[in-house]
Amino acid sequence: MDAETFWLVVDEIRGRAEAVGTQREAALSDCVVDVLAGRLDAQGIVAFNGVASAFAHQADTLAMAAAMFLIEGYVSDDTFMDFRDGVILLGRRTFEAALTDPDSLVDHPIVAGATASARGAGLRREVSFESIVSSAVDAWVRVTGAEDEDDFWVAGSEPEHEARAAQVAPAQSDEPWDVSDADEIRRRLPRLAEVFAERLRPRMPAARLP
Repeated sequence: MDAETFWLVVDEIRGRAEAVGTQREAALSDCVVDVLAGRLDAQGIVAFNGVASAFAHQADTLAMAAAMFLIEGYVSDDTFMDFRDGVILLGRRTFEAALTDPDSLVDHPIVAGATASARGAGLRREVSFESIVSSAVDAWVRVTGAEDEDDFWVAGSEPEHEARAAQVAPAQSDEPWDVSDADEIRRRLPRLAEVFAERLRPRMPAARLP
């Protein structure tokens, strides 16, 4: 699977999600599984996951982590992976723009809150997705009827799948900087920092009762 095919599948997932009630977290997860299982064979699902992992690795930067902190108010190793998967599922244009400048995420309706205000409760208010690999495993099990999910990982480690994932451009060099420095975050991500200014305000220590 090349990058062009990968993004076509992502577009189909997004289209399916919009058709069933846009951006609902559970609906999006179901759509990923349904599209992968309906469009791809077992090897294609494994390949899709490999390319998704390679793109997520591209987005493993300090600036993207700072963007997650501003948008969602927290960041950890596990949740950052979910955030990068979520950015991938926003589509190619959004993902590639965010790779170059994570501050561009401020323009997306989920970040701006337009989907939540327009469609009510229960909609995605976070970019993060529960993880593409979990959905890929579910789709693979559906297609193969396998009882042991470990076989998915065995298939993913085969040389041809690793080679296909390696076709994705390597991660950009990430200049070290202090992501705990509020002023530095404001300088690098000015638009997100303005929208989510409260995240960067010093927190008062909790009051202690006598």
